[in-house]
Amino acid sequence: MPFARNWLEELVIEWLQLDGFLVESNLPVAVAQAGGRLEADVVGAKIYNNVMEVRHIETGTLAGGDKSVKSVQKKFSAVVKASIEMYFKNKFSFAHTKINYEKLYIASYSTKPVETKLESHGIKVIRLMDFIFLHVFPTVQRWKDNPPHQPRTRGPYITLPEGHWLLQMLDFVNSHGALQLTINETEAAEQQH
Repeated sequence: MPFARNWLEELVIEWLQLDGFLVESNLPVAVAQAGGRLEADVVGAKIYNNVMEVRHIETGTLAGGDKSVKSVQKKFSAVVKASIEMYFKNKFSFAHTKINYEKLYIASYSTKPVETKLESHGIKVIRLMDFIFLHVFPTVQRWKDNPPHQPRTRGPYITLPEGHWLLQMLDFVNSHGALQLTINETEAAEQQH
C-alpha cells in the first residue's frame, strides 16, 4: 500500500483504490535542475477497454498567485507526464498508445484567480469539500452498490475495505447525517455575518 505524507494524500489514495486504480504515492518522476528529485503526490492508473486511464493528483493549498501557478505547472509538466505514462506502461505491460491522462489538483484552500489560470493550462482544480461530496461519496456509494465480494450485509451497513480508514470514517459520519448537519450549520453561520 502506498505511504501518504499527509491525510489529504491518504484520502486521495483510498479513493483511487476504491475506484479500481493501481496507486502510487510520492512517485519519483524527474530530477530537478538544482539537484534532488521531483515526485508526484498521488498517481493512479487502470486499464479499461484497451485505454489506460491515468489520474495524476497533486494536493495542497493555492494561495500564492502566479508563484503557485508556476509551481503547480512544473508538477504537471510534459516531462513529468511522460515519466508517469512510461512507469505505468511498464507496470501493466501496456502496448497500446491510447492513454487518458487527467491532471487534478485537490486544494484544501484556493483562490479563484489561481484556479482559473491553472484550468487554462489543463489542470482541473477541485476544492476539498467538492472533492469529498462530488467525488469521494459517489465512489463509496458505487462500491457499496456493487461490492467486489459477497458481503453478508447490504446497503449502508456494508463496510469498506479495512485499510481505507479515512473513507470509513467519512462514510460513517456521512451515513449518520452528521456531515450534512455541519454543512447546514456552517452555511447558516456564514449568512449571519
